[in-house]
Amino acid sequence: MVIFNKRAWAYIRPFISLFFIYSDSYSAPYEIKVHDDLIANFEQSAYEIETNLYQAPASQNLKSNVFQSRFEYGYGVTQTSELGVNLYLSNYNGISSINGGKVSHMYIPNHDEEGMWHYGMKNEINYIKDIDASEMTFYEFTPILGLHVQSWKFTFNPSVDVTLGKSSKGVFSPSAKILYVVTEGVDIGGEYYAENLPVKGFYMTMYQPKTAYLVTDIKYGKSAFNFGLGKGVNSSTDNWVVKLIGAFSF
Repeated sequence: MVIFNKRAWAYIRPFISLFFIYSDSYSAPYEIKVHDDLIANFEQSAYEIETNLYQAPASQNLKSNVFQSRFEYGYGVTQTSELGVNLYLSNYNGISSINGGKVSHMYIPNHDEEGMWHYGMKNEINYIKDIDASEMTFYEFTPILGLHVQSWKFTFNPSVDVTLGKSSKGVFSPSAKILYVVTEGVDIGGEYYAENLPVKGFYMTMYQPKTAYLVTDIKYGKSAFNFGLGKGVNSSTDNWVVKLIGAFSF
């Protein structure tokens, strides 16, 4: 049994509220990750590999599940920022495809995991040619808000996406993560993702993709791993998703 004092609960309650309020993906994104306060060290490289396997919706008329991969290279350009490039790949119906990628910049003023509050921001430009052949280029701005209280870690990413082109529009894609520290290097908890909520008209949220995950985070030396099992929580996302992320620094 975990017992919180009143002061700790006062800090935790707003994050729990955000977690459930923003509690849809029609198809799983290439990146299923809540960004925290960790980046590549200054003048050092970091590599990240992410894979996920999900059940394609019946409306996509695919004969197989969809296997997606993301490869990222990051480099610490200053003590507080990292530049990154990503490549997206997929395999379904026995066909492998390159589905685009992104360039990104992440700013984290304090990334040593010490202290209670953690914050930062990430800017990125994505190009995606999805499995339904639709193409999209968009800019994403992600604030990173974190809180560490006793054995609990809370992270919230209130991301805003803006499509680039003639029909530019903005959408809100918040995500959140709650972890409990089991042992040094092992955390368990949950992640929650809501995709493409209209910036105007939050009454439409019931129709947007939302997915919840049970996750385990493991850190070993300079490496970190994230395992997750997810499920859509509304009628527009009825798919199971399995994901694995491995991060390595040199």
